[in-house]
Amino acid sequence: MDTDRLIERLGELPSLPAVYHRVREAIETPDGSLETVARLIESDPSMSTCVLRVANSPFYGLATRVDNILRALTLIGATATHNLVLATALLTVFRDLPLGAVSMRSFWEHGLACAAAARLIACQGGRANPEDAYLAGLLHDIGRLPLYILEPLDMGAALQAHRERQGHLHDLEQQYLGIDHTELGAILLAHWQLPEVFCSAVSNHHAPWRASSSNPETAVVHVADLIANSLRLGTSGTRWVPVLDDGAWRLTGLDIAQLPAILETTITATRDLASAFMEP
Repeated sequence: MDTDRLIERLGELPSLPAVYHRVREAIETPDGSLETVARLIESDPSMSTCVLRVANSPFYGLATRVDNILRALTLIGATATHNLVLATALLTVFRDLPLGAVSMRSFWEHGLACAAAARLIACQGGRANPEDAYLAGLLHDIGRLPLYILEPLDMGAALQAHRERQGHLHDLEQQYLGIDHTELGAILLAHWQLPEVFCSAVSNHHAPWRASSSNPETAVVHVADLIANSLRLGTSGTRWVPVLDDGAWRLTGLDIAQLPAILETTITATRDLASAFMEP
């Protein structure tokens, strides 16, 4: 397959909504304010509804229920606001596209499970930024979307071979399509101009030893992906739990005794997030 042609076709995917770009610009502007961000979100009724629903979900643990955007943003902070708006934009834009063998809901449920686990690991291990880990977890398999949407026949063949136990799906993607979801995902995130921390986590979550030790988010996402797969919380197509990299485990700062609580909380957090993000 001509991988350059596939990369060129990324432009055929839906664009992120204009409100996301305006929110991001407002957050990154030195003299920008949360009031400006709140007004931008309020200008998009569906975005506004979803942001409030997620902010009020048990995942964020706010002490009281909030019913206006500015109050919600003030409580969760600027970084979490950006991540929440991007997550809302992605789930909205890609929610109704057909993926063939994998349902879009299942795809995003897996992403949300990985996001929840990554944030928990970052909080418990103390090495990675919890909000960055959360977004990196949500995005880790984003490269599978263009493979399913733009190359359904070849991706379907790779998926069938995986189901017949011929190998890990990411290795079969390379075999059938000449590129795997980690490489394509990093290209897509660079196209969206997301920071390197996310590109690295997406590119290296199956090979965390390739990432810089100054980027513990990659190690966190590697472990979180294993947790989400072992708990079978949604799927992006993978049926096998990948092998744990010992170096990545050490880099998370976790103790094995913390794992049972992380598993239990990941299950409830995923349910809460899926309900908040994917309600009609």
